[in-house]
Amino acid sequence: MLIFLYGEDNYRSRQKLNKLKANFLAKDSSGMNLQELDGARVELAELKNAVQAAPFIGEKRLIIVENLLSVKNKNLLAGVADLLNQGLPESSVVVFWEAEMPDKRTKLFKLLTKQGQTEEITLLTGQALNKWIADEAVSREGKISAEATSKLAAYVGNDLWQMAQEIDKLVTYKKGTEITAGDVDELVKAKLDTNIFNFVDALGRQDKESALKLLHDQLASGEHALYLLTMITYQFRNLLIVKELLENGSNQYGLAKEAKMHPFVAQKTAQQAGNYSLGGLKMIYRKLLDLDAALKTSKIEPRLGLDLLVVGLCG
Repeated sequence: MLIFLYGEDNYRSRQKLNKLKANFLAKDSSGMNLQELDGARVELAELKNAVQAAPFIGEKRLIIVENLLSVKNKNLLAGVADLLNQGLPESSVVVFWEAEMPDKRTKLFKLLTKQGQTEEITLLTGQALNKWIADEAVSREGKISAEATSKLAAYVGNDLWQMAQEIDKLVTYKKGTEITAGDVDELVKAKLDTNIFNFVDALGRQDKESALKLLHDQLASGEHALYLLTMITYQFRNLLIVKELLENGSNQYGLAKEAKMHPFVAQKTAQQAGNYSLGGLKMIYRKLLDLDAALKTSKIEPRLGLDLLVVGLCG
C-alpha cells in the first residue's frame, strides 16, 4: 500500500501522519516493523531494503519517508520512481510525507498521486478555521466563546502550529472555564503586533538602524528568533497576496474577502503594501523562506540569520 500526504497545512498533515503511526503501533507494539527515513539523507539502497524487507513477527511493515520530493538528487528520485513502478510487497505500507508543497510537475509527484492514497491538506480559512479552533479547545478539555474564536483566528491566522500553542496557553489559563475575547486580547500575541509592523515598515524605508533596533528589542524581551521569523514571514506573505490583488484591480472594500483575511488585517496590510513593489516583496519572501529552512536545519545561528537578513535587505 502506498500513501501520499502533502499540502500547505503541514500541521494537520503531520497529525494525520502521527495517527497512522499510532494506529500501526497499536497493532504492532514492538516497533520492530516501523521504519522512518529522512528523504534528505536516505540512500536508494536503504529505501529499497526498507520497502522490500519482510515483517518481523507480524503481517505488515510501515515505512515512512519524509520530505523526499524536496531533494535535488535526480538519480535518487528516478530510482524511487522505478522502485514504485515495480510494485510494492503486500506486506509493506509506505507513506510519503512532505512538509512543503512539492512540485506537481515532477514525475515522482505524478506517480505518487496516481498509485497512492493521496491527500492534499490545504490551509483552513473562515468557518472551517473557526470550527477547528473550537474543536481543539474541547479536545484539550477547554471551551471557547464564538467571539473569542473569531478573534483568535484574526490574530493568529491559519498557522496551526502557533494556533495550537495559543490554545494550550488559553486553556491552561482558564482552567476549564470559557475562554473569552478578553482573554485572547490579554494573552495572545497578535500577528499584527505593532513592533512587527514597525519592523516591516523600517525594511520598506531601507532603515537598517531602526529595523535592527526593533528586532533586537523583540529578542531582548524574550521572543524566540524562530517565532519572530514566523511572524515576519506571515506578514510578508500577506503583503504579497494583497499587493498582487491590488495590482490586479481589486479595491479595498472587496480585498478582505478575496485575500481570505480578517477585514482589519486586510486594511492594515493594504496600507503597508504601498511601501513595497511587487517584485521586491517576492524577493524578500523567497529570502525569508530560505532563512527559515536554514534555521530549521541548524545551518546558521537564529539571531545571526535575522541580522544578516536585515543587513541584506537594507543594503
